[in-house]
Amino acid sequence: MPESYEGYTLLPEDLLNDLLRESNGVVNRVEEMLAPALEQRAELRQVMNDLGLIKRYKQVPPESICGIDGGFAVERTVAVDMLLSAAVGVEGLNGETTVWDTIQYLWWTRVDHHNIENERLCRGVMGAQELAILAEAPHGIRILDGSHVTLVIQLNSAMNAESPEVRREIRRVWEQMNTVDALTEVCNNESIIAMPKYDSSRGIIEKLEKEVGSEIIGDDKHLLTLVLEPGEYTNPCRVPEKWSNLHFSAGSDLAEDRKIEEEFTKAIAPLNDRQIHYTYFKPDERSPAFRIEFKSQVVNSRTKDLYLDKLCSTITNQIAGPFIREPYPQYLADVMAKSVGLGLNALQAAIQLALGRSERPELSEFLIHSYRTEEV
Repeated sequence: MPESYEGYTLLPEDLLNDLLRESNGVVNRVEEMLAPALEQRAELRQVMNDLGLIKRYKQVPPESICGIDGGFAVERTVAVDMLLSAAVGVEGLNGETTVWDTIQYLWWTRVDHHNIENERLCRGVMGAQELAILAEAPHGIRILDGSHVTLVIQLNSAMNAESPEVRREIRRVWEQMNTVDALTEVCNNESIIAMPKYDSSRGIIEKLEKEVGSEIIGDDKHLLTLVLEPGEYTNPCRVPEKWSNLHFSAGSDLAEDRKIEEEFTKAIAPLNDRQIHYTYFKPDERSPAFRIEFKSQVVNSRTKDLYLDKLCSTITNQIAGPFIREPYPQYLADVMAKSVGLGLNALQAAIQLALGRSERPELSEFLIHSYRTEEV
């Protein structure tokens, strides 16, 4: 038990001290989880080589590249919810600038009554914004930050909302942004790849477990970060059976909602048919193994090796330094997308200032107090 002073615990000092004193259990758990793969690294690498799972790319001239990412924020004040969603496209470190004659960023904002489903709305808008930029970007390789599955989750979350107001607004946004056409393009165009940062897949580990006859603790990303050497990638694999279960669910029986459900379902047919392959690629000694999802028609074509060489050469060209552990345009797009909260704070301040100068300055008070506790 922590020491007390006149009947009170010294917070947060006692809490922190107590936490650190008991950290040995956490350390032991980390070692238990991560050490086995490290100890088996040489053996597992040999098994992968024997199975033909490890490939090495050939350096070729890189393609132009960009990264697309989005972010959203919801500010719940005493009186209203303030919503902001944005998506950006960032060009990579190319030899020459690609003329970006299409949309490079999109933003959307809304003020509404309190609604627990406003976050669903923001996710649906953000997904539509990312799709719109991805579908039109003029680069040879376009990176979606996340998996192809992520887009389905974001859009379906908004589509499945119980609130009629949320569904009405998301239908308006999707129609305005031609989201059905953009989703179709992203699910079919071989120049668009997906690179999820977080990945718990164990498809390759399960193959290795059958060969070595014992359990391998961890996931593919962790293991392949240890096993692969710089410049190596895994032989492409088809995405698992569970992709066949991807679907959309309309939040009502209204004809408008059912129509969007049918159109989106048709758009993701390549995902349901598992026409997506993935590989893990380690471009640099300091980088993790990246999971890259791409279209299966590439694997089935005569130019498969050339495509993978160009893909790996381009991504290797985007590893800017030890502090950036992902391709540069994906990193910078992520940084910009995460700053959406600052944008919402600025918007809130501008509204308060304008209301303070209006004929009803007392209205600004309702936007000052937020439900969120500010950090110390």
